[in-house]
Amino acid sequence: MLKLSESSLDRALEAIAHHGYGDFFPEPPELELTKANWPDLRSYLAAIDLDTYVGYDRICSFAPKSRLSIRRVALLHPFDLIFYTCLVLELKDSITAAALPLAENRVFSYRAEGALPYQLYEENSSYGLFKDSIGKRIENSPASFVGITDIADFYPRIYQHRLINALEAAAGAAKTDHIRALEKMLFRFSEGGSYGIPIGPPASRPLGEAVLIDVDSTMMSYGIDFIRYTDDFVIFAHSPERAEYGLRILGETLFLNHGLTLQTAKTKVLAATDYFNKYLTQHDEKEQSRRKLLDIVGDYDQATSYEDLADDQKAEIDALNLSEILTEALAEGENVDYKEVSFILGRLSALQKPDLIPIVLDNLNRLFPVAHSIAAFFREFSVLDAQTRDAIAAALLDPIINSKEVSASEYYCIWALSVFHQTREWNHAQILLRIFREATSDAVRRFAALALRTSGTRAEALQVSKYLGSASSLSRTAILLGTTKMGTDERKYQRQSLRLSDPLEKICSAA
Repeated sequence: MLKLSESSLDRALEAIAHHGYGDFFPEPPELELTKANWPDLRSYLAAIDLDTYVGYDRICSFAPKSRLSIRRVALLHPFDLIFYTCLVLELKDSITAAALPLAENRVFSYRAEGALPYQLYEENSSYGLFKDSIGKRIENSPASFVGITDIADFYPRIYQHRLINALEAAAGAAKTDHIRALEKMLFRFSEGGSYGIPIGPPASRPLGEAVLIDVDSTMMSYGIDFIRYTDDFVIFAHSPERAEYGLRILGETLFLNHGLTLQTAKTKVLAATDYFNKYLTQHDEKEQSRRKLLDIVGDYDQATSYEDLADDQKAEIDALNLSEILTEALAEGENVDYKEVSFILGRLSALQKPDLIPIVLDNLNRLFPVAHSIAAFFREFSVLDAQTRDAIAAALLDPIINSKEVSASEYYCIWALSVFHQTREWNHAQILLRIFREATSDAVRRFAALALRTSGTRAEALQVSKYLGSASSLSRTAILLGTTKMGTDERKYQRQSLRLSDPLEKICSAA
C-alpha cells in the first residue's frame, strides 16, 4: 500500500504551477478548478492507494519536433499529473546524486542541486550553459575535432524496465514503493507497452536523466571527453578517428544497455573550427541578427519568452527589426526557421500591432508547426474592432473545416481553438459546434468543447452534452465545462442522471 502525504501532494501542485502543466497543450481550465478546490481534493487524493489506483485516460496528439518531424505528446488528467509529479519529486535527489557530479561540467540538463523542495530540477541547468561550455572547449583547443549526435526518439523508446532498474540503483530500498507505483503508472500511460514515458509533463525530464546515468559512466570509463544536454551529446577529441571512436562507444552502449540508437542524420564528426563557424559563429549583419535572436531564445524545446529575458537581453532584442526579420523569415522560397518565427510572434504579440495580422494570416499553412505562437499572437490583442476580429476568427477556423490540399494538423486545431476559449468576443459558436461534432480526434473534440464553454448559447450546450456518455476522461470534463450555458436546474438534473462520483467531474459540472 502506498498513500502519499498531503504535504507531498502540496509540493506536486506547486511543482506543476512552477514548471508548467506541460509543453504542448494549452493549460487546462481543470487545473484552476483543482487549485480552487484543493483542500477537499487533496484529502481525496491522499486517501488513494496507488497500488490499486486505476487512473484516467490521457489525450495524445502529434506535435512538431522540427520543421519536418513530429512526436507523440500527452496531456494527462490533473490527478494523474499530480501523482506522477509527486512520485518523481520523491526520486529527483537520488537521480541527481547518482549522475556525474556537477563539478565535472559534463551533464547540464535537469539537475536537482540547489532545487527547492517543490522544484523537479534547478532552472539554471540550461541549454545556454551547455552551448557556452562547447564554445569554451573549442576556443581552448581549436585544432581538435568534435563528434555530435543525439538519440533517435529518446522518450518514446525508453525501455521502462531499464528505467526502473536505474531508479532502483539510484534510490535504493527506501523508495521501492514509490518506484513500483511509478512503474505501474508508466505502464498505463504507454497503454500496456513496455516502452516510452510521456512527452510533455516536466516530471518526465528527470526520468530521462536517470536512464542515461549508466551511459555517462560508461563513456567516462573509456576516457571519452564529452558533454551532454538531455539526449544531445558532443564529443571532443584530438583526431577524427578518436571522435568516431567516442561515437561508436556511445552508440554501442545505448543499444546494448537500452535498445536506443543514434540519429543517423545528426551524427557527424567536424573539425572544431568548422563546428564553431557553423553552429556558434555570427556571420553577416542579417545572419548576425538572427543568430543573436536564436542564441537568446534557446533551443526549439526550451524557447524563452520575452518577459523571461534579462534586461540586457531585452535591450538586444529591442534593437532588432523584428517586423523585417519576420517578413524575411516567411518569404516565399525560404526555409522557415520555426524557432525564430515562434519567438518573433511571441515578441510582436506584446506590441499588439494590427498591421502584422495580415502577414500571419497569409502564412497560416506554413505556420502550423508554431500554432502555439499563432494563438499567443492573437490572444494578446486586447482591442480589436468587431470586423477585424471576425475576419481573424474565420481565417483561423478555415483550415480546420475547409482543408483542401493541406489538412490542418491536430496541433494547429488545438491551439487555434484555444483562442476561442479565451473570450466571448471570438464566438463563432455554430462553426465550433460543427468542429466538435465532426472531430475524429479526441484532442480536437476536447478543445472544441472548451471553446463552446465561452462561445454560443444554451442551444449549443445542449448539443454538446449529448456526447458525455461516450467521452474520454478529459473530453468529459471539457464537455461538462462546455455546458455552462444550460440552466441551473438542467445542470443539476444532468449531474443526478449521470450519477457523477468523480470529484473533479462534480466540480466541472457545477463550475
